[in-house]
Amino acid sequence: MLNDMENLMSIGEFASASRLSQKALRLYGEKGLLPPAWVDTLEQVLEATLIALLRRGGMPLAEVRTFLREPSVELLEDYERRVADEFAERRRVLRYVKRILKEEPMYDVLTRQVSEQPYVGRTKRVLVADLEPFIISTFEELGKAEGGHPFVLYHGAVNTEEDGPVEVCVPQRDGDKRLPAGEVAFTEVAGQQCSFPEILGAYEAVYRWAKEHGREPGGPPREIYLNGFGQDLHMQIALPLR
Repeated sequence: MLNDMENLMSIGEFASASRLSQKALRLYGEKGLLPPAWVDTLEQVLEATLIALLRRGGMPLAEVRTFLREPSVELLEDYERRVADEFAERRRVLRYVKRILKEEPMYDVLTRQVSEQPYVGRTKRVLVADLEPFIISTFEELGKAEGGHPFVLYHGAVNTEEDGPVEVCVPQRDGDKRLPAGEVAFTEVAGQQCSFPEILGAYEAVYRWAKEHGREPGGPPREIYLNGFGQDLHMQIALPLR
């Protein structure tokens, strides 16, 4: 009992030793990361220090709790890889924003009439990180296109927070669905222009063209894939008009 008493620390001493504020200690106690009964023991200084460092590294509280159950280098390396990927994606987006501010990307927007097209399709809600795998796997699942190019209909926005839904489509003569005939505004993109966030410029261009010409969208926008499997991306961004 005497040894236990000797190991006790005041909350102020504990905060100084762990580099955590008293406010943070109370918060982590409420979240179950440092139960109040343990907060003032010398044995918890290392755990509290780990929490402070992981939070400084941007780890969410829920992941900190999971990590503390079974801390390992492997878990930390997995988190580090995800943070690096997220940072690279944010940096890429910010660089694209700089390009927009410096010079407006130019896209040639044209119009054409399209005929009704039978097709087969699969619909799913996906965030942008899972979009490409879903498109590729579904194209392979649906089989060879007949009488047209494969395309993707976006029934809602897809980004890091919004998930569509997205409909992956392959033209087939006996398809159970129909793409309506009508006029579309479209522009072509290739290579890096087909990647997020660069592709947003092409979408913005066709929507801006429609507004400037007094036209309204007549349905969901679509990406029409002109390239074959294994080839560099080459597509049209098309918007139905009314």
